[in-house]
Amino acid sequence: MTPFHLMELAQRANSVEELISLAEAEKIKLSRDDAQIYFERWHDGGELSDDDLDAVGGGFEDHAAGIVCEFCGSGDLYIDVSGGYYCNACRRHCWGKRGN
Repeated sequence: MTPFHLMELAQRANSVEELISLAEAEKIKLSRDDAQIYFERWHDGGELSDDDLDAVGGGFEDHAAGIVCEFCGSGDLYIDVSGGYYCNACRRHCWGKRGN
């Protein structure tokens, strides 16, 4: 799943609620706030900036430094759209923990 995939769903949706339903059908957890951002950006004719895409769609953030996966101990974490982190090493969703 990429931010661009969410933009495609936002394009098809006629409301924020429909966007959330479309995302759920694709097995994507999307908060109402995130859905609102994607929906408004698409339907207002604007485009998401790179910073907006990183903030909403996930991506490496400096504040993840020092956080490691509680399953494999890797620090190669990305912020997950559904909350928490995605570990690029073991490919699992995790909540992260402070590294040693």
